[in-house]
Amino acid sequence: MLGCSEPQPSQPSVILPDTSGISNTGAIQIAGELVVIPPPALISHLIAKESLPFDSQSLSDASHPEKWTSEIKKALNLGVLGADLSYLINHGQAGSIPQYLAAIRRLTDDLGISHEVDPNLLNQIEAGLENSANMLGMHGTFFRNLEAYLKKNHRLEISTCILLGGWTESMHQLACPADSIAGHPLDRLLLDQTYSADGVAALANSIQSESFADIQAALLELCSALGALEKTYEFKAPVHDRRQGITYLRSQSSVICPDNNLSELHSLIAETRQLILAP
Repeated sequence: MLGCSEPQPSQPSVILPDTSGISNTGAIQIAGELVVIPPPALISHLIAKESLPFDSQSLSDASHPEKWTSEIKKALNLGVLGADLSYLINHGQAGSIPQYLAAIRRLTDDLGISHEVDPNLLNQIEAGLENSANMLGMHGTFFRNLEAYLKKNHRLEISTCILLGGWTESMHQLACPADSIAGHPLDRLLLDQTYSADGVAALANSIQSESFADIQAALLELCSALGALEKTYEFKAPVHDRRQGITYLRSQSSVICPDNNLSELHSLIAETRQLILAP
């Protein structure tokens, strides 16, 4: 439980986020505030737990990574491809993984960061195609090492774009198979992202680049739609720990979203993703 603290001095108008640990826990500090954004590996794991069939429409096209020419587009799509790689690993699609690894290699080379993290990790992922558990662990380690290097070398804008690209692709993977199916099991997971909307918006607002303006506007509109969803809370009987002398308050939250709002969310996700994928 968080306690009260002394008032903090005012912050500058532009706050660059600390993305350390995002691949592991989803916790980020922005302007001294802790926000939680689920990493793509967690989203793809939750999708796989629903025992839904593999859907190739949930993936981006990894065949032409050279089409992205700006650093921001390269970083955003590195995040997209990282989310796709996690989706493939979770669904046991070993045959498609090498193409996505090759595209990730190309983008990290173009960004000048491939040799600054352990270059053997991608080789190890490819060599371990038959063991999805090991691949997921190495996948997470690679992106954590990438983020640590970018933070150390003050390239936080690149790190933030990788994160935003991965989050957007994860939202697409949640929305894509549910487009024509009422009451799809992934709808609940998608609506849960209302709790990460403020954090994503803060990340998007931290990037002050003209080339990012259209994507920023789309992300903010999507986050606004997510954040506006009605939330309900049902309080449950508290639990008292006599030995520790602590009473735990309990509640269960849920998100209410009419069908027309859900369709709007799907459209906003598709529009944002298309802006990121465009050359």
